[in-house]
Amino acid sequence: MAPDDMNHMRISDTERDQVAEILREAAGEGRLDLDELDERLSAVYAAKTYADLRPVVSDLPAGAAGFGGPAPTGAAPTGGGQGLSPTGRQPLVGGQPLVLKGQGHPVVRKGEWTVPHRVEVDARFNSTKLDFREARLTTPVIEVWLDASWGSADLVLPEGATAEIDVDASWFGSIRSDIDSIPRHGTPHFVITGKSQGGALKVRYKRSGGWSDLFS
Repeated sequence: MAPDDMNHMRISDTERDQVAEILREAAGEGRLDLDELDERLSAVYAAKTYADLRPVVSDLPAGAAGFGGPAPTGAAPTGGGQGLSPTGRQPLVGGQPLVLKGQGHPVVRKGEWTVPHRVEVDARFNSTKLDFREARLTTPVIEVWLDASWGSADLVLPEGATAEIDVDASWFGSIRSDIDSIPRHGTPHFVITGKSQGGALKVRYKRSGGWSDLFS
């Protein structure tokens, strides 16, 4: 098929995600600021054809190599043969998601730990605590997908970070957050999705003094 014909082909959600990951990687390298990242991500998810997508990454080093149009039918996934993550996401540009499973035990990450672009937590019927205050954040936008149904989840964000929360808390679930949802330049932004049906999700900054700090 000629390149001009390719430009008019419709794109898939997977290909939109591929381009979005290229943009997030570029932001993590300092090539885009958060305002530019938000603007380009909006253009990506509004795109209909390859002609709409290519200009979004044309000025980035990974643009040509990271997005080359549709993969041949039956082609193996990129990333050294690694398949989809548990939520069906393609491997990320620059690494796989960090996948954490409770399997009958609490899920805890705190202190110094490395946070990739995406973290996925399956902790149904268990407790989860993710403390990002001392973590090494590798990108300015961090996706957290979690299933805390019939359990509890406590996410502690760095001071000043922002968070967009879109979690299904139906069936007697609850969500508590004191975090601003509007991204700000120069501060980490978290996109938190998933389920907490019958569970309790809390997204917060560090507690401000008191005996409770001893257990936070």
